Amino acid sequence: MKARKFIAVVVAGLLSLPLILTGCGGSGATTEGDKYLILDENITTEHYGVGFRMDDAALRDLVEYTIVEMYNDGTVETIAQKYADQGINFDAFILTSTDITEKPVVDIKKFIVGFDQDFPPYGYVDNSGAFAGFDLDMAAEVAKRNDWELKLMPINWDLKDAELASGNIDCIWNGFTIEGRESQYLFTKPYMDNTQVVVVLANSGIATFADLEGKVVMAQSNSAAFAALNDEHPDLVKTFKELRTIPEYNTAFLELDQGSVDAIAIDLPVAVFQIASHS
Repeated sequence: MKARKFIAVVVAGLLSLPLILTGCGGSGATTEGDKYLILDENITTEHYGVGFRMDDAALRDLVEYTIVEMYNDGTVETIAQKYADQGINFDAFILTSTDITEKPVVDIKKFIVGFDQDFPPYGYVDNSGAFAGFDLDMAAEVAKRNDWELKLMPINWDLKDAELASGNIDCIWNGFTIEGRESQYLFTKPYMDNTQVVVVLANSGIATFADLEGKVVMAQSNSAAFAALNDEHPDLVKTFKELRTIPEYNTAFLELDQGSVDAIAIDLPVAVFQIASHS
């Protein structure tokens, strides 16, 4: 099996000790200190997009057009570099062109972005108590370039559909997976490749999907990882003792540390961030 490629991670304000992730060619990837292991087998590869109401094509088009502008002038790379030590990989950014040839005109004054504040490095609360994250910085730049007031609205992820449908938010921008949701939202073109992975304790004896038989696996409720396990790996899920859900991943890692679950299904950049903060 092809070894996974990883980077050194130091999360400012969270760690003084670097987290080292190295490919291990079939036995997973361990952190410095051998606390956690990311299995080499992937659950799935997915794509992130910004999700809008089905009748909001003009706003969707303008946001997509602006993102491509930001890519072409180097702004996206600058934002990605800010979060590179938290698992963001600029090479995974794929929205480099658009079919929209003229900049759309949208008459709004405020841009309300719905996001999960417990989903670092895409959206979270930093040590100063401020909202931070790759997606939130991207949204802020889009708002700035279109002379909009930006309002960041943390939402209950389970209620995201109702928040969008009611008009409480203009879009969902927070590591939002496109696959399986194409009929529910009007998405921009994908802007980020992402992989769903499984994290275990390095001393657990779990090195492959086969080793998850009889184990308790946890994923965020209504997450892409949870959906992908059920949709793409139903036979694997049948071998689990339980596939359990939880509202956010910080608590999931606490449960993994305490031994109440055996594995976590999660987005790779989010796993890198959480491993750094819990190591």
